[in-house]
Amino acid sequence: MDSGISWLAIRKHKFVHILDTPGTADLSAFVDFASIRHSAEEVSEEVSVHGPITQSQFLGSLGINFRVEALLENCTDEQAESLRSGYWRLVGEGEAPFWEGPDEQAPIGMGTRYLAMAIVNKKQGIPVPFP
Repeated sequence: MDSGISWLAIRKHKFVHILDTPGTADLSAFVDFASIRHSAEEVSEEVSVHGPITQSQFLGSLGINFRVEALLENCTDEQAESLRSGYWRLVGEGEAPFWEGPDEQAPIGMGTRYLAMAIVNKKQGIPVPFP
């Protein structure tokens, strides 16, 4: 049976071999969500599958926007720059429009590049971040 997953390793915005110096790269995967949904529903009628939704939608539903606003109220300019950069990496799309630093360090948004899915027991209802 096909797992529906292909693994990737990314270091400094470039793809590297997945076993090239373990622990120094971010691991990611191309996931066949339709295959995973089908497999989960085939295994049990007791499960419900939610998503996929974008990482931006997922984190937005969990309140990331409110949290960032609260943190920005009580931080230094340096902390605010780091916070905005990190926020953009998580929920933005493409290069950050506010970036004023070196081009090679511009945060690249992962908000629509990554997806989230939940497989839960039907008795648990709909997980919070899913519409």
